[in-house]
Amino acid sequence: MKFSLLRCLPLALAFSSTANADIQFSGFGTVSAGVLTEENTKIRDYTDTDVNFSQGSFFALQAFSDLGDGLSVTTQIRARGNEDWDPEFTWAYLSYQAKNNWRIQVGRQRIPVYLYSDYLDVSYAYHWIAPPTEVYQSFFDSINGVSSIHDFTVGESQVNLRFYYGQENNTDNGVEFDIDNVFSAVASVNYDWWTFRTTYLNLELGADLGLTPLADAWRQTPFAYIGDDLEIYEDTLEGLEFGVIFDNQDWLFVAEYISVAMDNTLIGDNKPWMVSLGKRFDSVMFHGTVGRDSAKTGVDLSVIPSGVTPQLDQLTATTEGVLASRTRESQFYTVGVRWDFHDSAAFKAEYTNSEQADGSDAGLFQIAVVTVF
Repeated sequence: MKFSLLRCLPLALAFSSTANADIQFSGFGTVSAGVLTEENTKIRDYTDTDVNFSQGSFFALQAFSDLGDGLSVTTQIRARGNEDWDPEFTWAYLSYQAKNNWRIQVGRQRIPVYLYSDYLDVSYAYHWIAPPTEVYQSFFDSINGVSSIHDFTVGESQVNLRFYYGQENNTDNGVEFDIDNVFSAVASVNYDWWTFRTTYLNLELGADLGLTPLADAWRQTPFAYIGDDLEIYEDTLEGLEFGVIFDNQDWLFVAEYISVAMDNTLIGDNKPWMVSLGKRFDSVMFHGTVGRDSAKTGVDLSVIPSGVTPQLDQLTATTEGVLASRTRESQFYTVGVRWDFHDSAAFKAEYTNSEQADGSDAGLFQIAVVTVF
């Protein structure tokens, strides 16, 4: 939903005002710049040694209205620099407080796949400019559906339990994803300075990866199943996430591990992880993060014989190239500083070193001013 919906917003607000609804506005944004240290490399979607001011920059505006009797409405519009600042609705849902500790939400809403998913775009809320994309690499972050959110206490611990169900159609890096029957269960426990969190995710996925000609060629051989494995059509994806945060306003510790599996597909097994440590000195925090991006496809060519026909050998070689491009085992580290120079804004600077596919290292320098309003 693009600009046409934005033009409808003043009219919607007018009707809301007529109904005496109290509308509260808030927003957040990031203005950033990044530059790579090496040509022909890619780190966190930066691909050039020229300074890029649009890749990580965006602004968002959120509106909330309490309609009374436990019913409320929330909408959020976001515009990104790398999308030519085209605004889109990222949230648009109704919320009903059924009981003091039970809330139901219906509509377009964020699905919390990761530790920081609830405020993924609000850079002011965490220490990085953005969570490491080597770990946070989901091709969607919102669904159209329903959620059930429960809050309760166990002893001295605060527990948050959520269930989500819905669907999504999304385009990421030029690939269209058809995501159906999304089910997710999320459990979070807060105790003293600690937060523990885990997520289970199950969905059906379809995607056009542009490999239909290669898949069709395999279907003309005795190994037709390879063609089926190269295409993604109503395949089942399962994911698990485990995360922990310790924050006593002096020291910060964050650790997160992800496991995503799609058997017998190009996506295969993905198991990225990271550990981050930060130390505050008044309004300044220094931090460092290390992690690994690990991905292995689920397409097995080990049973394909070699030397039977030149055509089969060529087909195997082409497919091996595709699999190699989607297999990763690379380390990264980030060092950075955050300076809270204003009550509603912070300056951040980071350097990230990332291992490339050929085994070489490349770096990315980033600076940003982040704000909430």
